[in-house]
Amino acid sequence: MSALATSRRILTPRSQRMMLLIASAVAMLVVATGCRQVRLPAIDSTGSRLFAPSPYTTTLTVPGFGDEKCGVIDHFKDHVSSLGLGSPFSKLPEPAFRQPDAPVPCPPEGAGISESESSLVSVSLGDASCPQGPPAVIYGNQSSHEFCKLPRRGNRGSILLTPGKVVAPVGGEVVLLSGICGADGYLQMGEKLEWMLTPDSVGTFIEVGDDSPGVLGRMVGAKARPNKQDPTYAIGMTSTKETLITRGNSDTRDDVQLEKGQTWITLSSPSEGVSHVTVLAPESECWDQRKATATIYWVDARWQFPSQQVLPKGQAAKLSTKVMRSEGGAPARGWKVRYEILEPGIATFAGTDGAVVTEAAVDDSGVAEIELLPTSGTSGATPISIQVIRPGGLSDSLPSVTLGRGETLVTWSAPQLSLRAGAPNVATFDAPFEVIANLANAGDQPATNVRVDVQLPPGTRVVRSDAFARVLPNAVTWDIGALPAQQQLDLFLQVSTQAPVDLVFQARADGLLSEDTVRIDVFQPSLSMKIEPQLQRVESGQPVTYNIDVTNSGDRPLTNLKLLASGDAGMIHESGNAAVSNEKTNGPLQPGETWGAQVQFIPVQAGQRCLTVEATADGGQRLAEESCVTVINPIPRAPDLQVSLVGPDNAVMGEDVLLRATIVNNGPVVANQVRAVIAYPAQLQLKQATQGADQSLVQQRQVAWNLLQLKPGQQVVVEGVFQAVFPVNQVESVLQVNADFGDPATAKQLMTIRPSGAGANGDGSVGTGVNLGSSNLGNGVGAGTIESSGADANPNAGPSLPLQGNPTPADSSSTGNVVPNTPSPTGSSTAQESASGTLQVTLFGRDNPVAVGSPIRYRLRIANDSSERDGDIKIQFKLPDGVRLDRVSRSTNPDVGEFQIGAGSVATATVPSIEPGERVDYEIVLIGNQPQTFDLTIGVSSYRAEKGVSRSVSTTVTP
Repeated sequence: MSALATSRRILTPRSQRMMLLIASAVAMLVVATGCRQVRLPAIDSTGSRLFAPSPYTTTLTVPGFGDEKCGVIDHFKDHVSSLGLGSPFSKLPEPAFRQPDAPVPCPPEGAGISESESSLVSVSLGDASCPQGPPAVIYGNQSSHEFCKLPRRGNRGSILLTPGKVVAPVGGEVVLLSGICGADGYLQMGEKLEWMLTPDSVGTFIEVGDDSPGVLGRMVGAKARPNKQDPTYAIGMTSTKETLITRGNSDTRDDVQLEKGQTWITLSSPSEGVSHVTVLAPESECWDQRKATATIYWVDARWQFPSQQVLPKGQAAKLSTKVMRSEGGAPARGWKVRYEILEPGIATFAGTDGAVVTEAAVDDSGVAEIELLPTSGTSGATPISIQVIRPGGLSDSLPSVTLGRGETLVTWSAPQLSLRAGAPNVATFDAPFEVIANLANAGDQPATNVRVDVQLPPGTRVVRSDAFARVLPNAVTWDIGALPAQQQLDLFLQVSTQAPVDLVFQARADGLLSEDTVRIDVFQPSLSMKIEPQLQRVESGQPVTYNIDVTNSGDRPLTNLKLLASGDAGMIHESGNAAVSNEKTNGPLQPGETWGAQVQFIPVQAGQRCLTVEATADGGQRLAEESCVTVINPIPRAPDLQVSLVGPDNAVMGEDVLLRATIVNNGPVVANQVRAVIAYPAQLQLKQATQGADQSLVQQRQVAWNLLQLKPGQQVVVEGVFQAVFPVNQVESVLQVNADFGDPATAKQLMTIRPSGAGANGDGSVGTGVNLGSSNLGNGVGAGTIESSGADANPNAGPSLPLQGNPTPADSSSTGNVVPNTPSPTGSSTAQESASGTLQVTLFGRDNPVAVGSPIRYRLRIANDSSERDGDIKIQFKLPDGVRLDRVSRSTNPDVGEFQIGAGSVATATVPSIEPGERVDYEIVLIGNQPQTFDLTIGVSSYRAEKGVSRSVSTTVTP
């Protein structure tokens, strides 16, 4: 019963009215001044006087100025109401902030944690390191949301503390959390708490929590700040923000989450004992709930669990756990170690009458030892669970606690021999089949004097066996000797029999025996099959149905009967697969019974198309048959495109040339995706084309039209106007028309372009090309002429004029005799240039002499030293013996594939034209594969230099 409640029972009506007047005046004064709290003299509970003497006081909290409900105000308002005076606070202003700032809700009534379960961290401090341990922060099993208990009434309510009991190792650091719960059911922020360590306790406070508020927080909050005044007394403040307490390592499992309205403190002890920590809320008026106490038991111990053991079969095992004090190394006498066998069927504890759990006390040497006996006749491994227990009541009030857990493994070694044999369930009559026996030592010790035998029944013969098997007339023996632990061996036999047989395999070793039996049934061939197509002659794409009859011609049922039908390269199943399988699902095929099946394949190619069907059944029954049909191509229904390309046979350089292409669809169906392309020579230049022309391929000397669709009988005409830009004996223009079905249709047009002035032959033709087949350039040049392979090569050109090795006197200045090579200061040589006014050809050797396998570089320069255009330039040369070509490339605008090699000669692509004063440079790279001195002779011809010009350079290849 509170003091306030007691005083209310003994006050007289006069005293009540006087108290009401005083309280009302004080309350109005508080409201007017804006004070949140005011302290008044406490009412004397004895009734002898109105107020109790100092220092007893009562704190009055004005409604609307705080988060809490004051228990005194609640009683006061009830008393005023009972007097019929109404509520003097009904007109007070509402608070500016109605909702608390993210409070942590308290648990329901009765969910307090003052008696939380004890926790212990059993990590050895001596083995700890900063990144992972030791357990500096140790707390109970509760989460951060289980720290408070909702009080029924009272200013600031009851104080909360967790954990209530802790068992910690000496030297560790324990963290305690506390908070105070208000009447509204939420933790209060910025409230003062006092931490006290009782005088009989061991240890000291280490650190008290401080959320470090800013300047504004300090102004609106309490003036007192958290501080540790001495090792046994500290002042804390409940936090106004969430905080994470961490040990500074990478392990997040030992972090503590601090919510709003909570505070914390840590303590540690260097010696064993008990610490009693009391936390007090000095401003709380709920006296019976304003303090809480936590107890920490400090334990000093180290332990070492037994290591794993591997013992021979039948030998007892001793397990010893050492438990010592951390300080001074003294044994932890009186402590207990509990052992538990996790595989009970393998071993038991000695002296326990078959028990799988036992305890041993730590003796004066700090050892708790037990003996483990293996079960007779068994081998293997069993894990042992170990617990270190500190008994309660040894010299303090600490209850019995399990401090550490561990595990070890004990293995008893022995060889284990196992044998498994395998063979087909059914074999064909007198046909070889395979039998395999797998011998394994599953133990952890070698098996010695190992031997495997199998008896051969009459009528069974060995066809093939392992190389180390000893084959006798009626048995097969493998003398293996020693078989290491955890090893296995496959034994192989290939036998044949004419009757069902049982093969018994026996494996023996010192003290070990294992055997296995395999049975093989024997069937004679019992399958016959007939395949007939319903049509013998079909069109391509027309399905063919095959009737298949399978008959059991034997005297036993055939089980698991299956068919596999496979077509050849021109036959596919109607499902799109090359093969399809079928299985008899309504039971075995009885003797004399016929099973009928049907399959449908589609031939996709004309000719003799065949289907192969394979029938299989248990017992090695297998039979394959083939059936063929004749497949013809269907009558084609495709568009028939007829094309023509018309143009002049002769043209004069500079005039326009009209090429007209005509496309007609004479077929019975529509031609789709029709595209016409005219490929014209370099001597023609496109000026314009009919509407719809695609001129994106002009650089490739092509013009195209996408006609898309031609109906049966429809005709389309397209035209192109070209300008003849250079004379040539004969060139070819090609028309190609493609559609979505069928081969392309092509047409050609040949044309001769005459020069507009001098230089034409009497018959109107123009000399082009160089023919090394009739030239005499020295060093055996002349065999194997190669024509130009470039885009301007003309396979239909007329006979080429021969390149003369000794030019006529009139051309001596232009073609010239070969000038002897004179080494230059750099070791290179240059051929003489032709006279001015004609085609000048210069051949320069850059490497001379040169080693075998090294590049031999030449520069070939062709210049039009005249006032008229020249063109149709061709270059050819013969490769000397022992020399191969590495590359030929133009110095400007090089093209890949600009030359062609054949029969030891090289021809470059034709240069269509060369303007007056223009020159063309080539780099020729050869590689010699033998020491020698050779001459490289190159012939060049053009439209104006019909007889050609030759140049030669001598090169020496050294070893």
